[in-house]
Amino acid sequence: MTLREIAEVAGISIGTVDRVLHGRGRVSVETKEKVEAIIRDSSYKPNLVARQLKLNRRYTFACLIPSLGEDSGYWRIVHNGVQKAARELAPFRVSIKQIEFNRYSETSFHENIQQLFSAEFDGLLMAPVLPEASMALLRRLPADFPVVFCDAQLPGFSPLSRIGQNAFQSGTLAGRMLDALASRKESYCVISTHAEDFHIQKRVEGFLAYFRSKETGTKIRVFECFDIEHKEKREQFLGRLLKEIPDVDGIFVTNASGHGVASYVNENSERHIATIGYDLVPENERQLKAGVLDVILSQRPEYQGYEGIYQLYSHVVLQQEIEKEIIVPIVIFMKENLPLEAESRREEQEMTAESGS
Repeated sequence: MTLREIAEVAGISIGTVDRVLHGRGRVSVETKEKVEAIIRDSSYKPNLVARQLKLNRRYTFACLIPSLGEDSGYWRIVHNGVQKAARELAPFRVSIKQIEFNRYSETSFHENIQQLFSAEFDGLLMAPVLPEASMALLRRLPADFPVVFCDAQLPGFSPLSRIGQNAFQSGTLAGRMLDALASRKESYCVISTHAEDFHIQKRVEGFLAYFRSKETGTKIRVFECFDIEHKEKREQFLGRLLKEIPDVDGIFVTNASGHGVASYVNENSERHIATIGYDLVPENERQLKAGVLDVILSQRPEYQGYEGIYQLYSHVVLQQEIEKEIIVPIVIFMKENLPLEAESRREEQEMTAESGS
């Protein structure tokens, strides 16, 4: 049993387990007894090599993701997971350097990644959402440099580990859900928000494959909307969409910006248009709760950021074998099953965003 597993069983942080093991810091009697009982039952033996490494040197991992406010705040949730791992691993002399870039600008990407080459890092967690730019970066890194992917994958490159959903299956599920919720079954459309992104492409393919398998003759149109986060441009695009397809029955939005689509089309239509998007960013939570947005498919971004850092830690510091791929389950949220803590979590995220701005 590892330190992390002990922490999970006890329901505490790794740092607290470490304080119990080494008799330092303040720990409640109840927590100390719980950890000691788990250690006795599991026959835990400390990893002496890792302990020596911990005492003798520091480790710094880079985290390369888009700017936190982009994609309706999706990346801020990934960031929260990274920071949670960073806090837990701080006692082990592990630190995280976060590097952000504008995903709408390859120039921004190339400028910001120079930080990777101006300092020494022990590994990299990255979201390869800009395929060509990401591949160019990876070619510059040493062949044995530890790289973990989160959120997306990159054909042609095999990272140390990849954490994310099966995007094709996710798109297929979106098709099934939309078909079940739409009032009629005649016309659907897909809004592809980042056509260059491989996992967005796979979501679209999965959605189309679902309807091909049904052979119902349902009309499906695929649109690209690169400016979906820009309110004025988004509304201009959606106005044209509704004129072009006035009988649209349902819309699948391939990223976390479903709230903007759902609110506009349902304000400008005489009937409800079922809309499905991704992830519990604050505005999606609001629209889901209000019944404007119908379904959110969550890919657990906080978990992805958290687990990505731990994969690097396990491989680099503990020198353990790690999983080549961690498939994140597809979680379905509707108005009726929003987590009870969703509202308080949203408020906490907004307060964090405001304090950091």
